[in-house]
Parts: sequence; C-alpha cells; structure tokens
Amino acid sequence: MQYCGVFCSSTANISISRSNASVRTVFVQRLPWMRILTPHGNRMTSRGVVYYRTLNKDIDDMKTTIYALVFVALGSALQAQGSTAVLPNINLDASLEVTAADLRAHVEWLASDELEGRGTGTPSIDLAAEYIAREFLRYGLQPAGDNGTFFQTFDVITGAQSSGNSLAWQSGGESTTLDSTQFMPYAFSASGSFTGTPVYAGYGIVATGEDIDDYAGLSVEGRVVIVRSGYPDDVNPHGSVPVLASVRGKEVTAREKGASALLVIMEEGKSISGLKYDGSPARTGIPVGRITAAAARRLLTAAGVEGKIDGEFKKGPAARGPMAKGIPARESGSMEVQGRFNVDLIRKQTRNVLALLPGSNSDGAEGVFVIGGHYDHLGWGGHGSLYRGEIPMIHNGADDNASGTAGVLELAQYFTANPTRHSLLFMAFSGEEMGLLGSGHWVNEPTIERSRVRAMYNLDMIGRLPVATRRLNVQGIGTSPVWKELVNKFNDAENFDLALIEDGHGSSDHSSFYSKDIPVLFFFTGLHTDYHRPSDDAHKLDYKGQEEVVRYIAEIVEASDALESIPFTRVKKTEKQKVSRFNVYVGTIPDYGYSEGFKITGTSPGSPAEEAGMQDGDILLLFGTTEISSIYDYMTALSRHKPGEEVPVVVRRGEDEITLTVKLVSK
Repeated sequence: MQYCGVFCSSTANISISRSNASVRTVFVQRLPWMRILTPHGNRMTSRGVVYYRTLNKDIDDMKTTIYALVFVALGSALQAQGSTAVLPNINLDASLEVTAADLRAHVEWLASDELEGRGTGTPSIDLAAEYIAREFLRYGLQPAGDNGTFFQTFDVITGAQSSGNSLAWQSGGESTTLDSTQFMPYAFSASGSFTGTPVYAGYGIVATGEDIDDYAGLSVEGRVVIVRSGYPDDVNPHGSVPVLASVRGKEVTAREKGASALLVIMEEGKSISGLKYDGSPARTGIPVGRITAAAARRLLTAAGVEGKIDGEFKKGPAARGPMAKGIPARESGSMEVQGRFNVDLIRKQTRNVLALLPGSNSDGAEGVFVIGGHYDHLGWGGHGSLYRGEIPMIHNGADDNASGTAGVLELAQYFTANPTRHSLLFMAFSGEEMGLLGSGHWVNEPTIERSRVRAMYNLDMIGRLPVATRRLNVQGIGTSPVWKELVNKFNDAENFDLALIEDGHGSSDHSSFYSKDIPVLFFFTGLHTDYHRPSDDAHKLDYKGQEEVVRYIAEIVEASDALESIPFTRVKKTEKQKVSRFNVYVGTIPDYGYSEGFKITGTSPGSPAEEAGMQDGDILLLFGTTEISSIYDYMTALSRHKPGEEVPVVVRRGEDEITLTVKLVSK
C-alpha cells in the first residue's frame, strides 16, 4: 500500500442509513487501497463505514454515487513525520450555528501543548493541518488545494546550520587557530573561504549625513575588516545610524569597500551561543562572523592595533574616542587571516489548507469570497518571540491565531447550512509568522482563478474582545467603497466600538490579497501583554466575545454576497501613515517570501515608487550606487539618501533591466 498522507478523492457508492438525526452512518463501497477515518477521527479502519453530517434531516434511504473523500493512512503518515500526538475525537455535538463552545473546542486543541506551538515546518503544524482538513471534510466541503487535495504545499526556510568553520592567522612565523567557542558565522553569512590582512574599522559606519566615516584613511580592498558591534551613544538613535550600524548594514559598507570578510567583535563578557536565525533567508555578499572580545584582542595585538585602542569593547561609549576610529593594521606580509564559513539554510515544506463551498448562483456570474486566517505560530519561540527567558517554552498561540483558525472553521460549518450565491473558499495559511508566506504563495500560485475572487476576509487574533470597551478593529475599509456602510450597518445589533482603518496593507494575510487588487477586511480584537509570549493560552480567551465577532463577520459575508459588485480601491497613504526609521519615503511594498533578492509586490498610491514607474514583480538591482541583493541592502541604501534627491534605480522586470528615477520625499 502506498501511503500518500493526503486527502484523496475517489468515486464510491454510498448509502445513507434511515435516520432523523443530523449525523448519519454512511456505508461506502471501499476500494482495496482505501483507509477511512473512524467515527472518532483518530485512527483508520478498512471497514466501509464513515460518519457524515447531512444538512437535510428528511432524507431517507437515499442511494447515490458521489465523490467520497477519504483520508489515506493518516496514522502512518503522521508517525513517519515524527509526531507523537493524535487527532482529537470528532465533536459529534458541534452546532451548525456559530457557538462559543465550538470555538473553544477548536482553540483548546490547536493551542494545546501537544501541538508545540504549531511552528512552521514542524511535525506538529502538520498535525494541525490534518485537523483542519478533517473538519473541512466533515462539513462536506470540496478540496481546493493541489491535485484534488485539501493542501497546497510550498517550501519555507526555517533556520540555518553551520559546520566545518575555521578562523586562524599567521604572524611572525607563528600560527593561531580559534575554536568554535571563540567565533561563529552569522546565520545569514555567505559561505566560502577568505584570506587577507586584518584592518580595524572602529564601528564600521559611514553616515555622511551624521558626519561619520569610520573608514576614513583606510584601504580595505581584499582585507578582513574587524569592527565593533553597535554604535556609540552620542549619535542620534532616530537617524540613519542604527540601520547602518546593524550587522547587515556594516556588511554592506564593508563589501562596497572591497573587504574579503567582516568580523564583528562581541561585547566584553559575551560568549558564543550558537547560530541564531533571524527569520530572513537573505544572505550577505561576503562571509560575516562574530568573534569574542578576548579573541579579537589577541588578533588585534598580533596585527599591531590593540595597543592603539584605549578601553574595552563595551556597548556605546559616551564619546567617539580612539576605539571608535578605524586604525590601519600593520602592513606586513607575514600577517594574514584565513578562514572559512559554511552556512546552509534549512528548507522544509509546509501546507496551506483550502476547502471550497460551491455557491448556489446559477446565472454564470459566480465569484468567490475568501475567508481565511493563519494557523501557524512560533513553536518554541525564537525569532519573533517577545519572551526573554533562558529556558525555551512552548508558545501556544491561542489568540494568535488559533482564535482566527477556529473562526474560519466555524464559518465553514455555518455556511454549509446557510449557502451563499457565490462560492466560499476557506483557507488556513501557514508561514504567516515568517512573513505572510502562505498567503503570498497562494496569490502568486492560486489554486482557482484569482480573477474570480470578489473579496477576502482575514481573521487574525479575534479571541480577546475587550469586555469594557468592546473595541473591534476592522482594517481595509478603504479598499472598497461598499465596506464602510456594510460594517456599520451590521454593528447596530452587536454594538462594537469599531476602530475603522482605511489601509489594506498590514502585517497579516489580507495584505497579500490587497497587493493583488482584491478588496479586503481584516478583523482583529487587539494586542495584549500575552502577544508572542508563552502565556498566550486558551483559557485566557473570551469565547462569548469571539462568538459575537464571528457572527458579525458571517453577517457581513452574507451581505457582501447579495451585492452586485465589490469595486476595488487602492488607499493612498496619509502623512501619518508614512512611518519609517528613514528620513526618506519611497513607497515600495516588499515581497517577504522572495529569497533571491529584493522583490516588490507593488507600490503605495501616489508614492515616489509609483510615480517612478515601479511595478508588482520588479526586482531591485541598484538603488543609487548601492547594489541591492536583499531588503537589508535596500534599507542601507535608503539610509544614505535625503529628501529631494533624485536617485537612479535599476530593476529587473521579466528578462529586462530597466533604469528608473525616484524622487525621494520626506517620510
């Protein structure tokens, strides 16, 4: 038997037993390879019996031929993936209405310790995906993923690993070799060997607007540049220096100066703690590593530099003294640093879960409404976590976003009993916490024609409705002229304190759809002190409030379904919305799922980027004189310019390279 581990579709004869109950026993003519979920949903049987919720309680002794959706070897597939948990029993008492009890049941399992925080690319999130797909199957929805399944699979980068690294130097006939407790490449470092005489470049910052040039008088072509971490505390923390002082910013400067490698000195007393992935697949152009203060002192002493530095490698001295200035190393052919850094990105597969409920429209004008929310979270923490404890802890993500996932499931079940004219596509996205990867993948590789999508409703963190204020954030109001009247009309009964936000961009999955000119609404009950911390647990949710939010969304979807059209409008950013750490504003919208450079998914209306002619899909190659190979290069480039400047920009569009001119404005 071939274990495919996915929902498969096969024609089978079924007969529905005589019953007045809403849950019926369905006898299936089983094919030889078929394995079917038992009534409890947590083990397989070869008997031809499944349980199916019918919506018409008056059907008696009906026989027909339909597509029976069966799950192939669920237990074997999950065991092979390394998961020790099992799916919970099917809730046969679930209501066809939206209820707090059903929402709680979904959240309590999705946010249980058994799922270990649903980290993208882990066996536990695979189990969550199976649960969601099983629920879609139970509601009688059609698979809307790849190859007739409920799943759309895509690749993600979940971390980095490194081995076989070396760092040594020869001076005066003596050789010194460091071990792994004294240096480590950064997870985003380029891999490769490097050699060169060392040069100390202070903080390694060049900020013309701040009159800072740590490379003044230094020749670093082909040399190994050694710099301090951070920046001194006598500079403006709100200017361009913090960006230029990041490790990636220092690497861009060193690379442009011709360095063969960059070593960043750690603060005094800090020790090597292993490779830490920062959540971005973007790699640097040259090898970049960190070196302990003690090891750096040995290296600089051998280079004849240490004696010229007065002080210790501590964070942010009050003034830019001798330690902050670049000092040429001893020009000696006998002094050479050699090293090799090997860093490999860890690639895994993850899955969106998709199901379609066909509409009842018979006039040939059927569209599709997307109802979605992400089901991934942070696993055991790491990048994105606000937890600062030493011991790793499971981040269950009850509100973020088991609550939204539960809402999607409840709406799917509700609409099976309350069909709409247009079809409904229910989507649970993976990879949201890593940069909207799942929704970004779907809008670029849609499983149905994207032109059919009338609107997208995003449910993210809807489980903590404030009791005192009943404040509900609804974002995307400006993406269609119909939204404001609609959301206000149905609030008369709910009496939420609506916080209406015009823009369709944001840090959740609706943004991916808005970038493709699709009207969006994003529902969100607000941030709280448990956000991205291990304390975001199921018992802290207000399930009655969540029920009210989901019912409200259902009413808006039903009202949207009755509209003849939902026109799309792009929201022009106001001056207050141009929030940036830079002095200049361009208006590009990054594609965070693209790892081979800096790609944009569009531009903000009326922005310099739009006026320059930048388009969705453009890959930036050059901004001014800065070569762009990642979003970090782009950020560094922005930090080097001022409002009013006209900057040449080279983009790759398809097979062509196009030069545009961007006139920068103040942020």
